[in-house]
Amino acid sequence: MRNKNYLNKKLYSLFFIYFWSLVLNGQNITPEADINRAYEESKKQSMQNPLQEVNIDLEKAYQSEDNTYNRYWFSYGLYNQSLIADGLGDSAAAEQMIDRAIELLKPLKEDAESQALLALELGYSTRFKSYWSMISLGRNAYRCAERAVLLDPDNLRTNLALAINDFFTPKIFGGGKKVERHLKKALQAPISQVSELVPNWGKPNVYELLVKYYRKNNKQAQAQEALKNGLFEFPQNALLLALK
Repeated sequence: MRNKNYLNKKLYSLFFIYFWSLVLNGQNITPEADINRAYEESKKQSMQNPLQEVNIDLEKAYQSEDNTYNRYWFSYGLYNQSLIADGLGDSAAAEQMIDRAIELLKPLKEDAESQALLALELGYSTRFKSYWSMISLGRNAYRCAERAVLLDPDNLRTNLALAINDFFTPKIFGGGKKVERHLKKALQAPISQVSELVPNWGKPNVYELLVKYYRKNNKQAQAQEALKNGLFEFPQNALLLALK
């Protein structure tokens, strides 16, 4: 009976986020695609409005049904809006949004995707905090990334999260030893089908970090090969084009 009830709740949650993916902005579009579209529009217009409008709809979905999927996409939307606000010089709004994004994911300790995103959000939030808070947040970010990999070892974003945290951990604290291994594992991750439920972001970031890691360690040939492969797969990606 317990398994049946769990399955019923799971199916309802899947249906609910699917419903909201259809109604967001009146388009038949996934939450991820809508967030990414709005992010690019916000960058182009140098204003938060496009992302803010998407996040209003995502918040409505979350308030109507508090589940893993609605928490995840609302958090992802707030994270992206925080990046825009920060880029526009509104650090107070950026801090407020990233803090809320983090709180949404904290309870989801058994969801690998949520832990991976939480690790990135915690790491990013350190830019707004005091020195001692930065140390604690950085430690928590690394733990979330490790937990994400334990929950889903073959996932692109769990391996990316751990690689990013290891890359930015100073060598004196053991950082830099896991970067290459987890980035290569991220590149080997199975390709997810485009879905309302499954995140697909992150692969260009894997190539970007791999290039930076190789350049940092004076491995220019490997860096050039990683950049070539990344641009072959994502020829219009701004992150990769900036590395040319």
